[in-house]
Amino acid sequence: MLTFLKNLFSKATEKQLVFFWLIFCFVALTYELGGVPPYHSDENYYVESVRNMVESGDYLTPIYRDEKRFAKPILYYWLMSASYKVFGVSLVSARLTSAFFGSLAIGLLYLLSSRLFEGRVALYSALILPASFMHFQISRWATTDIVMNFFVLLALYFFVRLYQSDFRGKKDAYLFYLAMALGFMTKGPPAVIIPGMVAIIFLWAAQKQRSLSQMRIGQGIMILLLVILPWFATMFILHGDEFKNHIVGAEIKNRLVNDTPFSLYYVGVLFRYYLPWILFFLAAALQQFGIYSCSPVSGLSEYFRQIPKNIKTRVGLLFDRENESVLFCYIWLLVCLVLFTLLGIEHSRYMLPASSAVAILVAKFFADMERERLNWAGHKVPVILTGIVFFAAALFSGVALYVLDMIYYTPAQFFLLPIVFLAAGVSVLRLNKKWQCGKQVFVISFSLVFAFSFLSGEVLPHVNRYPMKLFSEKILAEKISDPIAVYRLGNQRARLGVLTGQKSYNLSQPEQIQKFIDTNKKVLIVMREKDLRESFSDISLKIVAEDVVWLRGRVNWERLQELWGKAESAGAAGLTEKIYLLSNR
Repeated sequence: MLTFLKNLFSKATEKQLVFFWLIFCFVALTYELGGVPPYHSDENYYVESVRNMVESGDYLTPIYRDEKRFAKPILYYWLMSASYKVFGVSLVSARLTSAFFGSLAIGLLYLLSSRLFEGRVALYSALILPASFMHFQISRWATTDIVMNFFVLLALYFFVRLYQSDFRGKKDAYLFYLAMALGFMTKGPPAVIIPGMVAIIFLWAAQKQRSLSQMRIGQGIMILLLVILPWFATMFILHGDEFKNHIVGAEIKNRLVNDTPFSLYYVGVLFRYYLPWILFFLAAALQQFGIYSCSPVSGLSEYFRQIPKNIKTRVGLLFDRENESVLFCYIWLLVCLVLFTLLGIEHSRYMLPASSAVAILVAKFFADMERERLNWAGHKVPVILTGIVFFAAALFSGVALYVLDMIYYTPAQFFLLPIVFLAAGVSVLRLNKKWQCGKQVFVISFSLVFAFSFLSGEVLPHVNRYPMKLFSEKILAEKISDPIAVYRLGNQRARLGVLTGQKSYNLSQPEQIQKFIDTNKKVLIVMREKDLRESFSDISLKIVAEDVVWLRGRVNWERLQELWGKAESAGAAGLTEKIYLLSNR
């Protein structure tokens, strides 16, 4: 086994390893891709809108719940439409676009990292990126984020090529602007702002301001306009002030002017979504800026006196020619962090474009440690903490599955999850003693990608009793196209819409139910058995299908004790309630 790993990480097999890693990641990203949860409510916008496009043949104006939807440009809708055409209309084919671009981004990051750094940095970057929870999860959602992230990464790749050719590559300049334009047509201005700001700030920091004149900005603007303007102009011609008012109001004014107080929300996002890699990133940053001193000191007071001098020296070194690649990655990360912090828009997925920068910097940290074999606490601490994280995940998942099995059937293969976490924790700590940094990266990445895929595709859809998958499968199997309403079930209307791709209504008042069923055609209603019994027992409704959901309530210590008491006394029946799919005919 050790011989196999040694050969696996040899330079001769690096490209082959990346190729097979990409295949593995694509399989992991697409494994049980129709599983819900996890899911994002925004998926409903695209699943239903694209279904309407394919059925109506109108590929210009997205229609969601009988209303025009101008919130995002058209490219992502077209990409998903192509998937629907090839693979059929389903949640799997809707999400396949994101999984495909999420996998492509891994290979593209390898190419970019190869240009920025020598050695194993590119290989480790490709290993780390899909093992970041944010990248993995968003690659399984039918939303615009991962596709825009790919085009941002593509734009930065062509900028680096252009910079390294001393701006002689005219084609790279044009492709830089084309990538930004395609990103804009996927999600909007961030696809232009992020790579544009990174390029400008980097050139300024590298004292290459004069190179801006070689960026062919005028021609770039023409490329942007040629790609962006046609659809926007068409929408304005077709829909006039309705389209203009939405763009100026909802998409520009409301996003720039808001009452959200200043916060470090996105710093927290880095910690929540990039464990355990953020631990190594912090160690890398502390080493980069001289907080960890490698020179001997006589005492603690002398150590703290050295820190300001170390920081000043190390920051100055970042601007040296040989450290420009590191500077580029830090600027890339800071642009994303500062931009969305200042805008005051708090959505964790907005930090997705920073994922590649984090992956590269962490990869460089491992490559440096492997090459220089430095024995310092800055490496040992994150390794030990990573081992603790894996052990905690093994303990928590094992106990959770055991308790769940006492009250609700849990397949035996689910216990593979804590075994993987435990094996990963042991392996990471053992490899640390042997200075096998590359193998540490591989073990952590493989374990996390496997765990993310298994959780998303198997465990969470089984454990969570709210996906209403049974209802959606019945609706799709019987090709039911009747109007559907969901009564007092929170965001389950969106989930049902995601699973079926059909329009569904959210009702909250009894009189709305009466009005909904008072029609000459058949309609479907999803509601709790308790609501049917208490509020609508006098209405003739036929039960088409039934499922169970977990009882509602905020999960805290008191709630857990209450649920445990119910489980001991009544089993799963004490924790769940019935939910019906009803029909008026």
